Amino acid sequence: MSIFTEQQAKAILDKVIALSKADECTATLAGSIDGNIRFALNNVSTSGMVTNAELAVQVAFGKRVGTASINEFDDASLERVVRRAEDLARLAPENPEFMPIIGKQDYTPSPTFSESTAAIDPEFRARVAADSIAPCRGHGLVAAGFLEDSRGFIAIANSKGNFGYQRTTSFDYTCTVRTEDGRGSGWVGRNLKDAADFRAEQEIEIAKRKAI
Repeated sequence: MSIFTEQQAKAILDKVIALSKADECTATLAGSIDGNIRFALNNVSTSGMVTNAELAVQVAFGKRVGTASINEFDDASLERVVRRAEDLARLAPENPEFMPIIGKQDYTPSPTFSESTAAIDPEFRARVAADSIAPCRGHGLVAAGFLEDSRGFIAIANSKGNFGYQRTTSFDYTCTVRTEDGRGSGWVGRNLKDAADFRAEQEIEIAKRKAI
């Protein structure tokens, strides 16, 4: 699993904080699902999806700090990463710029998540590629582009009771259109919050106008 709910993330982070024997402990859990499609010479060339989740633990004994990370979340793995961070902290020199961790905070929710972007699937990506290629194929133009989308989360907790959780999405599209003789070139790029607002068939016209 690479996407955890707020409750699932808090349960993991609470375990980590409870395991630590250091003076201070901060844990950060983040995960994402990233999809993409690439097209060139008016044909799709690659597409794929990558999932990832990682836990980072930072502890301090006085001004000695150690950090370790792991991508397994069973109880034994959680204890292992905490002990590794503590071992590194004991070996580390004192940090003259050390700052203590913050106390409990109230975080105002930010609109960083879009349901339409989170719902992107391979069919959506293929349609974007097709809508980018179709206006160029057979019209003396060659399209090459890349669509990358992501949905994810980040959660933080520390031994002073602070906790935060945020979901995120991203949508990035770029396309270059060239004339078949290579003498004309146009580019378009879009970074949007909501995939529902994106129309590849409209965006490609911008690159076409620049190329012709």
